[in-house]
Amino acid sequence: MYRKSANISADLQQCCTLAGVGVQEARALQCELNPHACRPAVQPTAASAPEKESSTLNATAATAPASDTQKLWTRDYIFDIGVNFLVYCVHFLLMLWSTAYAIRMWHASIGMAGLASGIFIVGALCARIPAGRFIDFIGRRRTFLMGTAVFFLMIAGYKLAPSLGAFLLVRFVHGMSFGTTSTAASTVVAALVPLKRMGTGIGYFTLGVTVASAIGPFLAMSLTASGSFDLALAICGVATFAIFLLSFLIRTPERTVLPQERADLKHISFGRFFCWKSLGISTIALMGGVCYSTVLSFLGAYTAAMGITGLGATCFFLFFAATSFLSRPLTGWLLDNYGGNVTISPALLCMAIAMGFIGTATGDLGMIIGALFLGYGYGTITASCHALAVHCAPLHQVGIATSTYFFFLDFGIGVGPYTLGSFVPSLGFSFVYLAAGVISVAGMVLYFVLLGRYGRFTRHQMDRTAEAKTLVEERRQHFFRQTLAHA
Repeated sequence: MYRKSANISADLQQCCTLAGVGVQEARALQCELNPHACRPAVQPTAASAPEKESSTLNATAATAPASDTQKLWTRDYIFDIGVNFLVYCVHFLLMLWSTAYAIRMWHASIGMAGLASGIFIVGALCARIPAGRFIDFIGRRRTFLMGTAVFFLMIAGYKLAPSLGAFLLVRFVHGMSFGTTSTAASTVVAALVPLKRMGTGIGYFTLGVTVASAIGPFLAMSLTASGSFDLALAICGVATFAIFLLSFLIRTPERTVLPQERADLKHISFGRFFCWKSLGISTIALMGGVCYSTVLSFLGAYTAAMGITGLGATCFFLFFAATSFLSRPLTGWLLDNYGGNVTISPALLCMAIAMGFIGTATGDLGMIIGALFLGYGYGTITASCHALAVHCAPLHQVGIATSTYFFFLDFGIGVGPYTLGSFVPSLGFSFVYLAAGVISVAGMVLYFVLLGRYGRFTRHQMDRTAEAKTLVEERRQHFFRQTLAHA
């Protein structure tokens, strides 16, 4: 009982710090977000307090400027979309390029070549979580520029690496700069987009990743097939230099950090870096990342070994991007109208079907069908799990929930090539893809056990939670403005 009380006190203290409110106000916010966790008020005056607060809020909101009058397509917003698009183009290009380059230069085994591809994501993991927590304290612009500068400079390290070990180190550091840059770009775009157009703004922002997931691998497959490894690095060099220039030109909005938040920096705990309530859905994203990474890292070697050199190999990621691109608006519509249960399980099933077609393909047709199913499945998994991870989180942990989701997704993409790739010498590529299909089916079972059977993502329950969070957000902004006015 004492442990439970201590956890509640710590959670209240963190809410006070992040919202800049007192203990009683923070408790009221928590009760609005999760009414079943709060005991009924004993005194009638306590119950009437939220009504008074709501009246004050309405008066404040009436005089506040309307955020929906702000422009969405500003210069800074377009530049930030460009940065994110180019960052992911370089990321996806180098994922395939590094595997083939390690095999050609140092005759690396399939497992070590997979490690050369996946260690980039491990580096991103090491940077993403602390970057998400400390970016407002370091400064968004400073963090953005540091990340893009290192992202550009590390391109030369690939050519200068004298051994496979040094090459792995370059990949790791480059991955750290990728994690820092992508986190900063996502934080900046959230500040640039008007509040009432956040869904539309973030939607256009993330579509760049989908397009990059086709262009990057397509360039990598074409350049490595022709042996143009140096040309691939030159393209990455030009792209990363453009990334740095664009980030330098972006007028980055900074956030005012309260003294309570700076004092809270000395407290270290799991809950300050990861969101407990988002762990379940983030685990499903991890399993989707494992499946996708096996295709991303080994498709070139697999199609070459199978003798598949037509559209199924060269245009695989173009077919993948087509259904992935189209899945985004459909996924949003399904989530808005029917909840999360009707998106996650079908997406995992599509990924399992895709792995079955790819693992048993003998020609271009099988690869194309696999690409179409994979594009819908992976596009839906990433969009749905991201939205649901944020939906699960308490109000003051939305940013941490986003970092938790990306950490698990990147972890799955990072460990997949090395763990499953180690089975290639003894069991072959087909086994690896079929095993990835089994992981997708296991994800369906895990989703039902952890989340689906409790009705957490039914449309009715999601609507109730969304209404509570809207009210809580309004009150939190009101408390925050009051704190700044009296600071």
